[in-house]
Amino acid sequence: MLISTDLLVNNPSIIQGLIDGSLVRYGSVIRYASGFPNGGQIVQHLAEAPNLTNSLLSIASNPLMGSVNAGVNAVGHTVTVNQLMGLNTKVSAMQQTLSQVMGLSQIAAGASVLNLGVSVAGFAYMGYKLHQMQKSINHLQQTMETGFNKVETRLNNLDNKMSHGFNVVIEGLNHVNSRLDVVSGQLAYLYLLVQDSREKQENLGKAISKIHKMMLIDKICTLQAELDDLRRFPHDSPRLALKTATNTRLSLSSQAMHSSPDLEAELLLNSDVSIQGWAVATATEAHLLLQMGQHGEAKGMLREEIEKFKTVAHNWGNSLIKEGNSSLSTAYRFSASPFAEYITPERVTRIKDISPSDFSLDRDQLRRKKNEANVEFEMSYAQERYPKSWIQQQIAIAEYLDGLSELLARLESLEAFADLCESRNLKSSKEILPDENTPSGLYLLPAD
Repeated sequence: MLISTDLLVNNPSIIQGLIDGSLVRYGSVIRYASGFPNGGQIVQHLAEAPNLTNSLLSIASNPLMGSVNAGVNAVGHTVTVNQLMGLNTKVSAMQQTLSQVMGLSQIAAGASVLNLGVSVAGFAYMGYKLHQMQKSINHLQQTMETGFNKVETRLNNLDNKMSHGFNVVIEGLNHVNSRLDVVSGQLAYLYLLVQDSREKQENLGKAISKIHKMMLIDKICTLQAELDDLRRFPHDSPRLALKTATNTRLSLSSQAMHSSPDLEAELLLNSDVSIQGWAVATATEAHLLLQMGQHGEAKGMLREEIEKFKTVAHNWGNSLIKEGNSSLSTAYRFSASPFAEYITPERVTRIKDISPSDFSLDRDQLRRKKNEANVEFEMSYAQERYPKSWIQQQIAIAEYLDGLSELLARLESLEAFADLCESRNLKSSKEILPDENTPSGLYLLPAD
């Protein structure tokens, strides 16, 4: 490394800024918060030491419906704050607070296909996450074939208890969570959309077969093979891998952009596989170009892909956040009481970032939206109008949209990293990244 780096936990000014709200994490950067001087300006880039990146490969994804109070999930994994920050002591109150203010206590597992921070071990990590996605699809197919008989029985038993209100419904959702443990969290939200209908399960099973026919999995497998090759032979020419990444990016981006936003599980599955693969292919191509010193090429490609990705994210956000009741047609409905146990404020904020009707609200408008949503859930008809199936559907929507928002943020952060590499006229991005001899942890890179 040619520049000075610090472990995040050893930088008191950054920690204080995150705690007091003057700084925020956005994707893989720390920047000044909106409403403060220099709002939006990048202060530091996040970088992972290779030992940290590699250690994440053996850590399982968190359950979709795990408690929002769990001190977990830095990058879509059940990973302690200690592991992320490079500490060996017990988690202190300060460290737990840091995890929360960085927005790391609940991130959609789908976003974990990209590293939280830039890393020289990123190719191995992304290849592993693509493998997890394939396993997830296989588990989905097996489950759709056998059905959700046990889960359906448990949920049917809840019907007689609906008069007790949302608390009973939320307790019932815990039964569903046990069914999610066998699948990678990257696609687990789909279970919530089909668990109450055998017909929906059959349709999702057909969609999985269609995915194979559409060659989406073939594209994912080809890209994974190239990532594995880069990991095994890091000193070989990356030109073949670069060509494969470009081909995969172009194919999957086209597929993602032609997917119409819809809540049907089979359409979400097709879209999500395309989007996650698109993000990995884009990041792979960018990192290869940056390692080769082709910073302008990387920036141009990222600029184009990010605009397309943003369009897709906003379209899905606009479509899935719309509700028949205008009081709930907002990302801030997820902050209401029925979701308090499962959706954190940080997740609501990320969803808001891809909701065109929400991301430019002033404080008074925001307060009014939240109040209207809360009042709607307190009405006498709420239990009948918003049953358990609707709540489960909303949790699935929140997971999906959170993943889109976080992936967009990480791609935008990668573009900022390309700017940094170009401004320093580096021969390779590896010159400023933590190497294999760097102690494990999350590091800070200067913004300029």
